Amino acid sequence: MTVLALMRHGESGMSIPDEARPISANGRDQARRSAAWLAEQGLAPGHALVSSARRTVETFHAMELRCPMTATEELYECPGRRVLDEINGVPGDVDVLLVVAHFPGLPEAAAQLDPGAELPGFAPGTVVLLELDDGPAAPGSGRMLAWFTP
Repeated sequence: MTVLALMRHGESGMSIPDEARPISANGRDQARRSAAWLAEQGLAPGHALVSSARRTVETFHAMELRCPMTATEELYECPGRRVLDEINGVPGDVDVLLVVAHFPGLPEAAAQLDPGAELPGFAPGTVVLLELDDGPAAPGSGRMLAWFTP
């Protein structure tokens, strides 16, 4: 894999339990705008790794991407190191991998991949692009390319 797109889910409504929270109309719009930005960068994800929480799955579907998606509970309420483990578990050669998950795991993962990067605040819908070295995603193995907050 060459490019990693780490995306926080779109704005969500309120619900209990937390993992059942849906995205709002604004969250769907954020997802569409983030997908459009990825397309403007010339990037089409070959696979998406998505937290199994409702708001992340709905964010992925609102993006209307034409790539396979794997939903996993492992990306829900996890630390950055777990995000890297899940990335490393994606089989095959994927040129662009999209990860749709949560705060604070995503910013922690981005900071581990590129410790010198000035990261955005990861507001809902934010996408951070990182170029990864060949080999496993590990601390220091990435360089932030760009970011977008809808």
